[in-house]
Amino acid sequence: MIKHILKRSAAVMTAAVMLVLCGCHEKTLKDNDEPVEITFSWWGTDERNEKTLNGLHIFTEQNGINVHPKYSEFTGYKSQMDVQMYSGTQADVMQLNYDWLYEYTGNGDEFYDLSELEDIDLSTYPEASLNCGMVDGKLEAVPYGFNAVTFLYNKTLLDSYGLEVPQTWDDLFAAASVMRTDNVYPISMNEKFYWLTACAYMEQTTGHKPFGTDGKPLLTQEDLAVMLEFSTRIIDEKVSKLGSEYDRRDFSMLRTAGTVSWTSDPGYFEDAAKNMKMEIAIGPYITADSYLSYGWYEKPTGLYAIRKDTAYPQAAGKLVNYLINSADMAANLEMTKGTPISSAASEALEARGLLKGIEYEANRQMMSEARLQTMCPTMENSSLIDIYMDSVYSIHYKGANINREAKLAMDKISKLNF
Repeated sequence: MIKHILKRSAAVMTAAVMLVLCGCHEKTLKDNDEPVEITFSWWGTDERNEKTLNGLHIFTEQNGINVHPKYSEFTGYKSQMDVQMYSGTQADVMQLNYDWLYEYTGNGDEFYDLSELEDIDLSTYPEASLNCGMVDGKLEAVPYGFNAVTFLYNKTLLDSYGLEVPQTWDDLFAAASVMRTDNVYPISMNEKFYWLTACAYMEQTTGHKPFGTDGKPLLTQEDLAVMLEFSTRIIDEKVSKLGSEYDRRDFSMLRTAGTVSWTSDPGYFEDAAKNMKMEIAIGPYITADSYLSYGWYEKPTGLYAIRKDTAYPQAAGKLVNYLINSADMAANLEMTKGTPISSAASEALEARGLLKGIEYEANRQMMSEARLQTMCPTMENSSLIDIYMDSVYSIHYKGANINREAKLAMDKISKLNF
């Protein structure tokens, strides 16, 4: 295992070095005959990073533009971005999460208007799919694909307990009552998914939308009490471990029969199921038995943006076009970033027989579900999630009163500047 990790790390480092050292092209030379170099930042797993680096190496060979890569795992990436954005050291081209775009560009002046760059072919995108990157009438970012909360299950493990794939919240609680004697949880969730499932449950049972069309929270103290009671029940009845204790390896260790993931991210769980010779299944979007509003949303998997003051807008535009439309990049990434929106990229994957696997199945479920609503970026705001989870933990660890915590959370949320 150690030897395998070292070999993989060496491959990633070698590819990164080659990106910087590769040759130049006469149309992309500086005045002193040196090749243009731009920077690109993104997050991903080791596999996604290695595939991205391989694709960037091809870009350099084709365009004579050197790309200096900056990448890490998602954990910690946001704090790095905060430092870079506020110190002016951000990359020329960068991957952004949905809510970060609006956080960083409050006045619409932080990023380049991509519609002004002729090298970016946007004809491969349905026009409506670009709306998530529009800020004050400018196309400040372009999405790669779309995402939704997805429920994945080890069907073999569920079958061993005589359980069906859960359809409703009651099904999940019933499964927990059967499995908890063996210290097995029906699902596992991180803190963001605790928040999003609570929002979904509240909307389904009350009919209240958590956010308005302007992105401002519509949550009331009563709504928060419903959410906190739901999340507390999830913990107390052993439906999921605490969000702070989330470990995706629990799935491969059979400590959990399911997990909550984004549509673009279930590859790890598919591999784990295959290694255990077990069957993995995608579950439906869970609802209350009789819901008043569907409660589930879709959003971009990630967006590519260019810093407004980049010294090389044409080179950066070529890179963005390559990232979203190139057959070579699509073939390298395969399904590690989910299904691309670009018709050029998706056709390249289809031609190579790469539109397959659990990510593709999850994407098909998402695209065929007409009840999914468009997520506003505020819904993923980290400050909101922190406030909510602080209340969840106060109730769990300190026995705090739910209604009191709902009031405290409401007071904190009202002070946030949205």
